[in-house]
Amino acid sequence: MASQVFLSIALPFAIIPLVMFTSNKKLMGEFANHTWVKYAAWFATIVLVTLNIYLILQTVGLLK
Repeated sequence: MASQVFLSIALPFAIIPLVMFTSNKKLMGEFANHTWVKYAAWFATIVLVTLNIYLILQTVGLLK
């Protein structure tokens, strides 16, 4: 279980820059995410980070 909590802490540090960089037209040029992909990626990021925060709080005993 501790490994899952560590991954929950580390995931936002990987997924947020990934979405930011792949959505940047200056950086990615023609390979940048389309608008609908960008919004879907941000939605998925928000859901995942929220669920990971819930897991962390549940693990440390702040939520039941």
